[in-house]
Amino acid sequence: MKAEDMTLGDFVQQLLLQLSSEELHFRNERPWHELFYRLKTGPDREGKPHFLKNLFFDWNGPYPRSQELSEYLHGLHWTGCLSAPNPTYDRFTLSSEVGNIWRQGEVEPSLLKFMAEAGKEARDELIVGHAS
Repeated sequence: MKAEDMTLGDFVQQLLLQLSSEELHFRNERPWHELFYRLKTGPDREGKPHFLKNLFFDWNGPYPRSQELSEYLHGLHWTGCLSAPNPTYDRFTLSSEVGNIWRQGEVEPSLLKFMAEAGKEARDELIVGHAS
């Protein structure tokens, strides 16, 4: 996979693979939206996926929000790719079976580097109980 071919779904999948052994925030989507907004508005660097340029955020609330990102995250939960073993559905984990399927594709080195940097940034915000 190349940066110009990557979609929002591909990006979320690769990010979740990096964080797959962790419990992630679900009910409070703010950290997800803020992370993706920073990735979109951050400097262009090698491997930055092209879809970020067209990812729309509205500011009708206290933080930038992407309807497309929200719908994708909820879709992963509804289809069983993510499981929420807690009764409040405020945290989720990636299904190991789904993770194994997602690991099948090849990703070009510059995109892998960008994803690794995004994964480091995501750890501080998306992992439940993580402190840097």
